[in-house]
Amino acid sequence: MGKIVLTSYISHGAPTSLVERTAIHDVYEKLGRILTGRGVDTVIISSPHYFTHGRFEVESREDIPCIQDYYGFPEELYRFSYEVKNSLSLAEQIVHASRERGLEVTTSQAWGLDHGAWLPLYFMFPEKKVRVVPVSMTSADPEEHIRFGEAIKSAAEKVDGTFAVFGTGSPVHRLDLIRYGYYGSDKFEPGAKSDEKLIEVIASGDADKIARLQRDFPSLFHSAAPEGRLNPLYTALGASDMQSFIGKTILHEFMYYGVSLVATMLSAEAGLIDPLFDAMEEESGSGATR
Repeated sequence: MGKIVLTSYISHGAPTSLVERTAIHDVYEKLGRILTGRGVDTVIISSPHYFTHGRFEVESREDIPCIQDYYGFPEELYRFSYEVKNSLSLAEQIVHASRERGLEVTTSQAWGLDHGAWLPLYFMFPEKKVRVVPVSMTSADPEEHIRFGEAIKSAAEKVDGTFAVFGTGSPVHRLDLIRYGYYGSDKFEPGAKSDEKLIEVIASGDADKIARLQRDFPSLFHSAAPEGRLNPLYTALGASDMQSFIGKTILHEFMYYGVSLVATMLSAEAGLIDPLFDAMEEESGSGATR
């Protein structure tokens, strides 16, 4: 039946990323080409902007609308849009598999693709030939999001297709410190230290240690104020194949001083990530880390 060839935690950046190109755009585009070449036809995506209270939601409309959920930005940013088709069979299976695990989950036709989801997809799959299943995050603990990810993995195995799972968000999200338009070398140092620990712990491949990040390093976590409390990361982690877990951060950079961007590949089919890493390593000043 179906298979997940990649799980990833990847930042979506600010809406201005639609017109301000940085190194992460190269990751989006190269990763999109690699996934298309591997036959990926459906993406399951968890954005920190799709937040629900008390229960998870799975978008169940066939035509997924674009949500321009940002305000006060330059007019040109509202000319961008991204609408795609859903995979209703997969959405149904995710709900079923989640309920089997005792999770509170329901379908919804009230959301769509917020900028935390459609902005990276806009660059990864510009021809919109991929189906997308948006899933929400909640205020529940990391372990419950991991269980939700496990349900997604189980559901994907029961539906025909080749899938990628993305959790999005910025691990440092200090909007109070933002310097719009700033891409210099100066950055919020406590946040940079938090990112170093995050990258290190993910690279360990220890799922329990990753889930304990905010409990084991509370001061770092508090200083970084990660977007969505990293819950989209935990969902993607739960969907990962731990037998093919690589925990490799392809890129780490700061934008606007107070926000960090990462592209971290959690699990991947053999040989999928090597071409991407090699390509990023060749990019001058790409910020790739290993």
